[in-house]
Amino acid sequence: MEYDENIFTEQFPIVKSFLYHLTCYRELHHAYQHLKLKSEFWTRTIDAHLLQACILWCMVFGSQGNPTHWKNLCDQERIALENSFRESLFKKTEFTQENWNMYWKDMQDFRNGYAAHRALNYSKPVPDFKPAETIAYFYDEWIRELIGTDSLDVLPLKESVSLMQKELRPLAMHYLFETKLIMRHTE
Repeated sequence: MEYDENIFTEQFPIVKSFLYHLTCYRELHHAYQHLKLKSEFWTRTIDAHLLQACILWCMVFGSQGNPTHWKNLCDQERIALENSFRESLFKKTEFTQENWNMYWKDMQDFRNGYAAHRALNYSKPVPDFKPAETIAYFYDEWIRELIGTDSLDVLPLKESVSLMQKELRPLAMHYLFETKLIMRHTE
């Protein structure tokens, strides 16, 4: 299948960045809770990673009006591309068309009502980001099949995220622990 290389070269790094921000959120949040830290700086930093993750995810999987949306990879064979993505997604994950639609709406609502814009009195819960992560990893496998692995000379995203997580975990614990020590001395 022919694909638009210009879209792909923007799209793939967005998916990778989504996964990195989600990993930063999770690791920092874990360390923050483990250390029972109370810090506005770290709270806002941790939250910013989750909000950015949502915005990035929606650039590729949210509104198809976004030029980096997965459906825009191929204009000439758009229907075949959509069918390939959906059939494979539903086959390789626990998604069905119905729960995909519901999840997609939850992520779009969170992005539109809270992460990128602010609806007055937005009160919906933060979506579970595990399905978004599953979709991102699925995308990595799907895109490699679509364009051929010879064209994509980077580690699979699961491996890349795992390496990043191993680097981040001790750093998060170290810097949040240092913050806790500094805060004790300034009280």
